[in-house]
Amino acid sequence: MTAAQEHAPEWIELAGAHNVRDLGGLPAGGRRVRRGVLLRGDHLDDLTGADLVVVRDGIGLRALVDLRSADELDEPREWVSAYGIARLHLPLIDLTGFATRTAAQVRPDELPAVYADMLEEAAPGVAAVLRFLLEDGHTPALVHCAAGKDRTGITVAVLLAAAGVDEPAIVADYVATGERLDRIHASLARRAIYRDMVRPGAPTAGVVGSAIEGVLAALRAFPGGPQGFLEAHGAPPGAVQAWRDLLLAG
Repeated sequence: MTAAQEHAPEWIELAGAHNVRDLGGLPAGGRRVRRGVLLRGDHLDDLTGADLVVVRDGIGLRALVDLRSADELDEPREWVSAYGIARLHLPLIDLTGFATRTAAQVRPDELPAVYADMLEEAAPGVAAVLRFLLEDGHTPALVHCAAGKDRTGITVAVLLAAAGVDEPAIVADYVATGERLDRIHASLARRAIYRDMVRPGAPTAGVVGSAIEGVLAALRAFPGGPQGFLEAHGAPPGAVQAWRDLLLAG
């Protein structure tokens, strides 16, 4: 059994969000991702009072990265500022069609090509996310979009790859979203902007490992690998090493 297969997702159980997990424990050569540094998730607009206690006292959240478009956002939640949480709103293009009313969703077999295009478009934004995460007091941090699958999946994959996390573990983490997809879609169906995308019988790209494998292959092929990719798109010298030092233990 591989290290990736041994790793079980560290779900954060919340009533108002369904795809939140701590990436701690993912293997990176002989090291591991630290717990309480990087989390990923779906939208947080429906968190309950009990959920907020978990966010404040259980997670100790210090920063949010919201990758959704302006059209997808509700009014800013008071708890973000009340808890002193830094927030980066950095919309990333979603070419799957999930975040728009007009574009048709892609089929599962189309997803690798769509992700490759999204990676190219997202590159400066992902470098900006890295810079934000490295600012003092910005961890634990949670990166999220609507479902926590496509935009979040690509962003997190780049961040993990840059830190040297094992590729099978990155893929396994991405695929874990499939365990919660029904719950995520049920939650999104209550929101008008997504309703047509998640109604019963609507097409869905699902969660296919080959999509994120394609992202990792593109990063490997880039001159200098994931580090070269980030530095070419705005990460300053030394940022990737600082990120590895922050994210990895052992």
